[in-house]
Amino acid sequence: MADPNHPPLTPSNVIFAEATPHQRILAWKLNGASWAPPMTIEQYIGREETLSKTPLSENGGTKYYVLHHKDDLDIIVSACEVSSKKALVADDTGSRVVDAYGLASVYTAPQFRERGMASHLLRKVQEAVDATTECGALYSDIGREYYSRLGWKDFRTPQVKFTLQEGFKPPPVGSDVHFLEESDVGDLCEKDTTALTKRFRRLAEANDGKTHLAFLPSFVQCSWHFARDAYVAKVMVDREVKHRGARMADGRSWLLWDHDLREKKLKVLRVVTSEGDGHDKRVADVKALLRAALAETHDWGLPALLIWSPGEEVVAAATGVWLEEGEKLQVLLEERQDGSIPSLRWKGTEDVGKVVWEANQYFAWC
Repeated sequence: MADPNHPPLTPSNVIFAEATPHQRILAWKLNGASWAPPMTIEQYIGREETLSKTPLSENGGTKYYVLHHKDDLDIIVSACEVSSKKALVADDTGSRVVDAYGLASVYTAPQFRERGMASHLLRKVQEAVDATTECGALYSDIGREYYSRLGWKDFRTPQVKFTLQEGFKPPPVGSDVHFLEESDVGDLCEKDTTALTKRFRRLAEANDGKTHLAFLPSFVQCSWHFARDAYVAKVMVDREVKHRGARMADGRSWLLWDHDLREKKLKVLRVVTSEGDGHDKRVADVKALLRAALAETHDWGLPALLIWSPGEEVVAAATGVWLEEGEKLQVLLEERQDGSIPSLRWKGTEDVGKVVWEANQYFAWC
């Protein structure tokens, strides 16, 4: 609700700008009041500063935008951040890699809400990003309607959620499953990106009349998650993260994950299987990898394991694990409605209605 003790605020009273380092901290203090817990504001600012130095964000990779009062640079009215990304596109013109972005951390100071400030900020941001990018993504925590009015198209949010009941003991991890450390992930991301690029060439050749899009599952993108994970784990439980995922011994299937200690979930960043393998092998591989993920979930004392946009083999594998483990493990295939609703926007007024968002998994979240 707008604060009646503050005078009316209109776009003529504010200035849109890329934030100075000092304004970044002011913005983090503002949004940290809502987003920091259970961390302190100081710890939260430390996390954001750590993320600003990752390969994804450094050297202008992430830009921090603010609306500040025209008479005082320290009065932050609204703020957000925009991170550069790469995306694959396949349509009737062929397949290509395009410059894209992720929009995140949209926040308006409570005393300036209900005055159209966030909408004004986002329209200004859209003008800025449209000059250099083709499309962008955001993950809404305020439902599906608000951003749709600003030209964003929301997408379905299927997910598989494992809930570990009291007394659950994780199944043994097979000898053909190897846990991954961060140093193992770079080569897998390169392999994944190569395979996805080939798949998009085939989609372009098929020319089904739709536009297919996927954000590249690069190591730069994944390492941002790893840095966030490592910082929070150290601050909250004084523990170092060792395992970043698991792979099959033959190297044809793997999972990457993120320990979300604030939401108390192990979140799978990426599921990869080899298209050349048969259905039964892919399902068997994912089952084996899910056992490793459940072991990691249990080891960190987390009550839930989450997988976004599960494919057919993930649903089949999750069902198989559930049947084997019994009542101490609950598995639910559901539609996520309470947060992180993925939305796309193409520059200008291009229609997103016929876009198929491929590989819409957690690695692309920001």
